[in-house]
Amino acid sequence: MNTVFSVLVLGAASAVAYAAAAVAQRVAALRVAGAHGVGLRRSGAWWIALLLNALGAVLHTAALRYGSLVAVQMLGVLTLVAAPLLSSAVLRQRLSAAQWSGTGLTVAGVVGLLALVPSAGESRTLDSGELIGVVLLTAVAMGVAVLVAAVGRGATVASLSYAAAAGVAFAAASALAQTAVLRVTGAGSGTFAATVLVVGGVVFLAPAGLLLCQLAYRGGLEAPLATLTLVNPVFAVVVGVVVLGDRYATGLMTVGLGVVAAVAAGRGVFVLARAETSGAPEGSRPQVAAPGGHFWGIRLRRSAAAVVVGSRR
Repeated sequence: MNTVFSVLVLGAASAVAYAAAAVAQRVAALRVAGAHGVGLRRSGAWWIALLLNALGAVLHTAALRYGSLVAVQMLGVLTLVAAPLLSSAVLRQRLSAAQWSGTGLTVAGVVGLLALVPSAGESRTLDSGELIGVVLLTAVAMGVAVLVAAVGRGATVASLSYAAAAGVAFAAASALAQTAVLRVTGAGSGTFAATVLVVGGVVFLAPAGLLLCQLAYRGGLEAPLATLTLVNPVFAVVVGVVVLGDRYATGLMTVGLGVVAAVAAGRGVFVLARAETSGAPEGSRPQVAAPGGHFWGIRLRRSAAAVVVGSRR
């Protein structure tokens, strides 16, 4: 199979799986926030989300075998296209014009940014020094984001900060997973200690990202999802520049276009967050707990409290 085609197919399939998982996590978050206080472990939507995230991770890891980290992360933008459509169907929620425009702006901004910073090469393994650099950079970035979420004012700030931390966790896990899969398939080499660090990092970061997503989705879907989707590839680029020594064009036009793309992406996240916190028309509110409602074959119980669109991912 052609390498480029493999990356496109596997990356796109992974994005759709992650989008479905995001919607499932949003359903679980809405149910847990209800009056009955249903725990995550008792939520069918939560277990579906775990399975979909696992499927997305498998497809994502397979894509990393054939393409560079940044190229594969770029395909994650498709999640922003698939998630609103799935959310609209599953949550019985009509998407507003603001939500569509916010999604469009974010997708355009992310695609523009990544088009200006193309991958510096093919898939590759990290040596021991690079692995340590990735771990330290990830710890700092995640620590700052979680701290902002903890001390910041307002549910929206917390939601977007948790989503940013999740994006960092997933990007770092992808970088480590690429090294792991290349070594397993014989395309890369490294010491036993480095291999242990890679596996340990993936085992920690993947669940951490999942839990951070769950915290972010308590306040909404589109804005946290847009934030995560934006941070994920951007942090992959930061890892490439800071740790791996990648270099990209820095001409005046490139920088100018990069600023425009960044502003578009940021504006998109702002529009999505404002649309969620301002509330949707009554007829467009999610009917997660409606009588007889089902989530992919799993019956959802009626919630005693009205479902409120919040500030989560």
